[in-house]
Amino acid sequence: MPEIHTHWMEDFFLAASAGTLPAPPSAWWVTTRACNLACKYCFSNGGTCSPDELTTEEAITVLNDFAESGVVFVTFLGGEPLCRRDIFDLINYATDLGIYAAILTNGLLVTEKTITRLQEVGCEMVGVSIDHDDPAIHDTIRGRDGSLEAARRTVRMAIEAGIRTSVRIVVTPDNYQVIPRLFRWALDQGVDELILLPLFVVGRAQGNDDRKRDLFYRKLFIHTLDELREMATAMGIHIPENRHACSQTIELNQVGTERHHAAHALGIVWSSGCKVGKYSVSVQPNGDIHPCPFVPVSIGNLRQQCIREIWQTPLLKQARINRVGCMARALIHRGVPEQPDPTYT
Repeated sequence: MPEIHTHWMEDFFLAASAGTLPAPPSAWWVTTRACNLACKYCFSNGGTCSPDELTTEEAITVLNDFAESGVVFVTFLGGEPLCRRDIFDLINYATDLGIYAAILTNGLLVTEKTITRLQEVGCEMVGVSIDHDDPAIHDTIRGRDGSLEAARRTVRMAIEAGIRTSVRIVVTPDNYQVIPRLFRWALDQGVDELILLPLFVVGRAQGNDDRKRDLFYRKLFIHTLDELREMATAMGIHIPENRHACSQTIELNQVGTERHHAAHALGIVWSSGCKVGKYSVSVQPNGDIHPCPFVPVSIGNLRQQCIREIWQTPLLKQARINRVGCMARALIHRGVPEQPDPTYT
């Protein structure tokens, strides 16, 4: 393979880490709350379409703003993003602007025609959430029979089509013991990346004793990630340290292999841990901006403001300067996102 020079990427991530970029490099865009599932842990309370969702024209205006401001990576999610009739148009427009576009789907609406359409509009990555390797458990969590088979089928079709494929797993008491098996399955299938997420007590996961449960889920996530790291290291796969107990992406393709993605691998290392104020924001269906998908606090709205203006809000500026730990946990344990995360050590 030819040598890939990554100096410009290193400079880019260095600027992001220092908080000197004019806009977030990445955006998680909850395009709709409409969904064909009723997952127990859904952070966005997916189910029905919000009446004030951005129109196609408004969404295109946002994409223009993103491209002009330097947002280079947009993940379209929901709910179920394929419930939006214009989702292919939005992905197509984003990629025409030079934005790296990804979609996160549960797979139930995905057919071979869907995969072909995603290829045609330039979608770079397909992400699929999987909770367990036992259909009875996965489908119970998702609230619909056949959910696991649909997710697995989508993974297979995306890989066969040559689209970078990502599998996302939320670590829960129901599945932490089978995550090593899911890791091996992902490798055997040819999945490009695995994303491990802690279970945050937000959205539909909220309930009684949220602080106590959050401490337990945090500990469970770190334990599971450490166990997976030991296994992965023996295979030559690198998993960064992550004591923030924030979502952790794992590049499954080893350096030197054809499918190894240098930019993704570099970004994974640089952005490990809390990404608030440095690497990403979460866009809500109505254009509200949240600091991250698990911090349901509005800091601006793209109907009235550009992303560069919102990127300079006091909360994000504070996060860039002296954030310690996880803003979502600061909100869970202290009731406000401005305070330090008391669980971080």
